[in-house]
Amino acid sequence: RDLILDAAEIIVDRDGVNSLTFDALAAEAGVSKGTTLYHFDCKEALTSAMIERFVARFDTAWADAIHEDREALGRRIRAYVTATFNGEAITGKTFDKVNGAITAALTNFPDRVEPVRQQGQRHQAAIEADGLDPVFATIIRMANDGLWFAESFNLMRYDPKLKEAVAERLLAWTRLQNLPTAETLGAGEVAPEDKKLVPGE
Repeated sequence: RDLILDAAEIIVDRDGVNSLTFDALAAEAGVSKGTTLYHFDCKEALTSAMIERFVARFDTAWADAIHEDREALGRRIRAYVTATFNGEAITGKTFDKVNGAITAALTNFPDRVEPVRQQGQRHQAAIEADGLDPVFATIIRMANDGLWFAESFNLMRYDPKLKEAVAERLLAWTRLQNLPTAETLGAGEVAPEDKKLVPGE
């Protein structure tokens, strides 16, 4: 089963989602077409299994990043950024491109992408309970997701150095470091702080 799913990812990465046929899949996996249909009786079942595996991979990368982080404040949103930008060892080199292509192809079939929505809700709940101001933590998540979606859906290609700098800045923000001010943004005098980013302080 995993061999077939691996082959499906190779095809989508190399040839595009429209080239994902059972004939192509059998040839790429080195199995009979009957074997592919035994495991996945229709294309919808195949793509759903691909989505579920993408969800599991990212969750594993996220959980590992949380486990390795010894600093409690902002740990979950920091792990989220880390898994997005540096989770390739677990999610795989083609994760962003293939996951984006499959998700985009299934946007008109809400039930097929429900695991992605549920995953997003789980992440959001954890991020909001991360010790940081929930709005601030969500802004970091939105910036992270926006960059990922833009590149995964082939809407934008950022300079790798700029992308790395953005990731580093987002990670710094999870530690309440290098926060933007009017002065650092080139607007002259520093504006007075009017809200704490850690609730209760």
